[in-house]
Amino acid sequence: MAWHIAQATPGDGEEIAGLFNEYRIFYGKADEPARARQFIEMRLQEASSVIFIATDNQGSGLGFAQLYPSFSSLKLAPILILNDLFVAQHARCVGIGRALLQAVIAYAGHHGVAGIMLETEQHNLRAQGLYEALGFARNDKYFVYELDIASELA
Repeated sequence: MAWHIAQATPGDGEEIAGLFNEYRIFYGKADEPARARQFIEMRLQEASSVIFIATDNQGSGLGFAQLYPSFSSLKLAPILILNDLFVAQHARCVGIGRALLQAVIAYAGHHGVAGIMLETEQHNLRAQGLYEALGFARNDKYFVYELDIASELA
């Protein structure tokens, strides 16, 4: 299977939105293609995230990685939060996830970013192996806490 990795533009919104909806379903969220498309198109239009897309020779989406720029107060430098990484079921195990991560790492290096942060579910051993193979280290020093404001307001 041949593929190509590129930084997404607003014209890629529809292709990414389909993958993004699949990604959300993978994590137990509702099938909401219209909301997924609106969310992705807004990220691309506002340039509020950086998205890399993997496509086949026909331009069909195979996977994507979405980054959110942020800052580290302790490092006194910009960082990236790798919030989403997804490869379509039919395109897994051929190196697309690795290629997407390598594009993310190259982007970070080119833009003077101090680090890339991500989180993954504890049972997602395949993803953990990929991250560690590319130099990511699990942080056992800090805990992640969340407060779901939307649920609190409901």
